[in-house]
Amino acid sequence: MNKLSILRIIFSILSLFLILTLSPFGIKNDDYNNKDLYRAVVLETLESDSTDTQKIKVLVEEGKFNGKEFNINNTLMLSDNLLTLKKNDKIVLLINEYEDGSLDITTYQYVREKKILHLVLFFILLVLIVGGFKGVHAVLSVAFTIAVISILLIPRLIRGDNPITVTIICSLIIAFFSLIIQQGFSKKTFSSLIGTLGGVSIAGIVTLIMSKSLQVSINSEDAIGLMQVTQGYNFNFQALLFSSIVIGALGANIDMSMSIATAMNELKESTPSISRNDLIRAGMNIGRDVIGTMSNTLVLAYVGSALVSLMIFVGYNVNLSYIINLEDISMEILRSLAGSIGIILCVPLTVFARAFMD
Repeated sequence: MNKLSILRIIFSILSLFLILTLSPFGIKNDDYNNKDLYRAVVLETLESDSTDTQKIKVLVEEGKFNGKEFNINNTLMLSDNLLTLKKNDKIVLLINEYEDGSLDITTYQYVREKKILHLVLFFILLVLIVGGFKGVHAVLSVAFTIAVISILLIPRLIRGDNPITVTIICSLIIAFFSLIIQQGFSKKTFSSLIGTLGGVSIAGIVTLIMSKSLQVSINSEDAIGLMQVTQGYNFNFQALLFSSIVIGALGANIDMSMSIATAMNELKESTPSISRNDLIRAGMNIGRDVIGTMSNTLVLAYVGSALVSLMIFVGYNVNLSYIINLEDISMEILRSLAGSIGIILCVPLTVFARAFMD
C-alpha cells in the first residue's frame, strides 16, 4: 500500500465524516412516527373463523410494550402489505394507543434488516476478495455515494429545494469524489469527470424538454404519498423526474467514462508517440464497443422495474398504442432513452477531454 493510496483512503473517510456530521436529515412529521412501530415475534398461529384473517399471538420485543403478549388479527386479503405469518416469524407491529388506553395493533412488515445486513456484508466481502486493495476504494466510493444521496439529496428535495440545482450539485459531488477515491488525481480522472457530468447533463436536458412535451412527471401514487409525508409542500414533479433520471444514469456514465479514459491512458503510456488523432480514433472505437452494453443495461433496468405492469397489459391483450400512451410507461421509456442518450454522448466528451489533456 503506497502513500498515495493511504492518503486517498483518509481523504474519502474524512469526506464521508463531514457529510454525516454537517448535514441535517429530513423533516419532522407528527402524523407518521417510528415511535408507533415495534419489533415482535410470532409465538403461535391460532384458529380463525375467517379465511380473510389470521389470528396470531405475538410477543413485543422492544419499547414500552416490551415483553407483553397480544392476540391480534392479521389481514390476509390481497393488499400492498400482505403477510402470511407462521411461528417464530419476526415482524414489525404498528401500535396506536388512544387516550382511553385502548390499543389498535396491526401487522406492518416483516423484520428484514438483519438479513439485508448479512447480504450487504457478503457483498462487501466479495468486493474485497475479488477487488483486493482496489476493493477498499470501491466500498468507500459506494458508502460515500449512499451518504450523499441519503443525507444531502433526499432531505433537500423533501424540504422543497430546487430539484435541478440540488441534483446537479449532488451529482458533481458523487462523480468527483467517487473518481478521486478510486483513481486519485490524474488526467484520466478529470477526463472521466468531464465525460460523466456532460453525459448526465445531456440526459437531464433531454428529460426536461421531453417531460414537458410528453406531459409526464413522477408516478401519481408517489406524488400523493410525497405530499402527505411532507405536509403539502409545493413540488415541481417534472423537476423531480429530472432528478430521478440523472441519478439513475450517473453510475452508468461514471463507468462508461472511466472505462474509456483508462483504456486511452494505458494506450498513451504504452505508445507515447501516438498522435492525438490516432488516440481519439482508438478512444471512439473503445466507446462504440461499450455503448451497446451500457445502453442495454439501462433499458433492462427500467424494463425490470415495470415488468409486472407489462405482464398485466399483455395478459389482458391491451393494444400497444394504449400501453405507450400510459403515463407510467411513457415515463419509463423516457428514463431509458434519456439515460442512453447521455451515455452515448458521454463517449466523445470523454475521448476528446482525455486526448486534449496531453
